[in-house]
Amino acid sequence: MKQQKGFTQHQISKMTNNISLNKVTKPASQRFGAGFTLIELLVVIAVIGMLASIVLVSLGPARGKARDARRVSDARQISLALEVEGSDSPEALGGCVLADAPVDTCTTPGAIAEFVKFVDPTVGTGTPTCALGIAAPCRYSISKADGSAGATTGDYQVCFYLEQGSGNLIAGLHAIETNGLLTTCQ
Repeated sequence: MKQQKGFTQHQISKMTNNISLNKVTKPASQRFGAGFTLIELLVVIAVIGMLASIVLVSLGPARGKARDARRVSDARQISLALEVEGSDSPEALGGCVLADAPVDTCTTPGAIAEFVKFVDPTVGTGTPTCALGIAAPCRYSISKADGSAGATTGDYQVCFYLEQGSGNLIAGLHAIETNGLLTTCQ
C-alpha cells in the first residue's frame, strides 16, 4: 500500500487533546510568563517613595543657598545701576526718599525705574523692608550709607537678608554700599 503524507484523523485528535490538557495543567507562571506579585510591587513603590522623600529633604538647603545667591546678585546689580547713574555727579533718588525705603519704589533717575524688577525671591509686597533688627527674609531697602533718609547715587546702602549665607557672607542682614562695598546694614 502506498504511504500517505501527513497525519491521520486519529493522530490529529490525539494531538489536540494533549495540547488542551497541557494548557490546563500548567501552572499560571508558566502559562502567562514570569511576573511580579502584588506584594513585590508594593515593596518597590514604598522604596521609591522613601528615596524620593530623602532627595527632597536634602534639596532644602540647596534651595536656600540658591535664593541667597540671587539676593547677592540682585544687590550687586542694584549697586551697579546706582554707580552708573551717579558716575557724572551724585543725584537724589526719586520715589524712595525715606530711610529703609523699599528699593522697588525708586523711580528716578534713569534706569533706577527698573528697580521694580528686583524683588526678594521669598517675600511679597506686604513684607517689611530690611532694616536694623530684622531677622527674616525682607524686601530690599535703600537709605544713605549711615542708615538715614535721602539716599543718592553717590551715598547709599541697599539692605538684604540671607537665609543661609552665600560665599563669605554668613546668614543674616547685609548691605551693599557706595562703590559696591559689602557690609552690614546700618
